[in-house]
Amino acid sequence: MKQKVLHINAPKKECTDKNCPFHGQLAVKDELFKGKVVKKDMNRSATIEWLRSHSVPKYERFEVRRSRMRVHNPPCLEVEIGQTVLVARTRPISKTKNHVIIQILESSESITNVAQVSDKKSKETTKTKSKPKKETTLQSEEQVSQEETNEDKPEEIINNNETNQE
Repeated sequence: MKQKVLHINAPKKECTDKNCPFHGQLAVKDELFKGKVVKKDMNRSATIEWLRSHSVPKYERFEVRRSRMRVHNPPCLEVEIGQTVLVARTRPISKTKNHVIIQILESSESITNVAQVSDKKSKETTKTKSKPKKETTLQSEEQVSQEETNEDKPEEIINNNETNQE
């Protein structure tokens, strides 16, 4: 068992996979990629993807393109869909797999926590939007108090004030 692969500590869980860079015989090269797991298969495979910018010279703009890669998913890492992972290049494992997952960078739980926090913030902003409604009730109370003060004045002055306002 290797304690470190490319300065990354081995996971605590052990496995018997011969294609695991930590517990098996698989050598890794110093070519690393970072991506999000979008698909996971039963046969210890996964698909990761990442977004990249591509220049369109005609329009002087950039478009977003995505790259996908099939990787080996060792059972000791327990990678789930939605997690951000670090992948290293290896010898060809199968027809389409030339890379293996070596570290989980960001779990899907932290992504859901961020979503929950943003939901709480949006609820707080809706609460602050309801406060101006209270101000409108205060304005109507002020109008009522003005009408009460108008009762003390003679009718001629009140009529003149109303015509001036229009």
